[in-house]
This record gives sequence, structure tokens and C-alpha cells, in this order.
Amino acid sequence: MSRRLLSHCHPPASISEYSQGQLRIRGNTTLRGIRVLAIVGELDLATAPLLELALHDSQHASAVVADMSKVGFLGFAGVDVLIRAAARADRRLLRFAVVASTRPTQRALSLTDAYDHISCYPRVDLAMRAVAE
Repeated sequence: MSRRLLSHCHPPASISEYSQGQLRIRGNTTLRGIRVLAIVGELDLATAPLLELALHDSQHASAVVADMSKVGFLGFAGVDVLIRAAARADRRLLRFAVVASTRPTQRALSLTDAYDHISCYPRVDLAMRAVAE
């Protein structure tokens, strides 16, 4: 008697990495099509284009979560990139969320009134749940 191995038809998650100066971004697409960008370091005028690239590369995902829980500095150029990404997601009827749990990210977002334009959450699991609904 022969045994047949059953394979699952789930596509593998895709991972990509971006790096420039004091900024590292690791993108991971879950099996449900949600793109999670883990952002580490300093997001300023010099590194904001790298986030823009990572978000552009994520445009085919069903939803995007920008995890900024390890961002030590968030400048206004980075906030602007996030606001534009949220607006693009709204126009395409896609979900976009930001994890803002550190004082530097929360301060920059509140000083610019970005909370009015971006869905922000204190933890990744809450952001993932929100974009999956």
C-alpha cells in the first residue's frame, strides 16, 4: 500500500529587507496577505525615502501594518510618508495601520495631528486584528 503525502496549498510568506543609514526595515507578508513592515532605527529626512520604497513595494498587499515600536526617532518627513501612505490606502479601499508605542513616535504623530489621518495602535497584535477585519 502506498502512502500519499498531502501538501498544503498555502503560498509561502515573502520577506524583504531594506537598509539605509540608521534605518532598517524588514517586510513580511503573512499567508493572509497582510504586509508587516518592522521598522527599526531613525526615520528622518534622509531615511524617509527608504520607508516610501518599502511602502510602495507593499502596494499589492491586502493590508499593511507599519510596526514602529522600535523607532528611536521619527521626524516630520517620516510622518509625511505615513500620512501619504494612509491616504493612498484609503483611496484604494485598503487597510493601513501604524504601531506607535514609543514616546518618540507618539510625540511626532501628536505634534503633527497625524492621528487624525492614520489608524494607530499600541501593539502589533491589535493593528493586525484591525486590518484583518
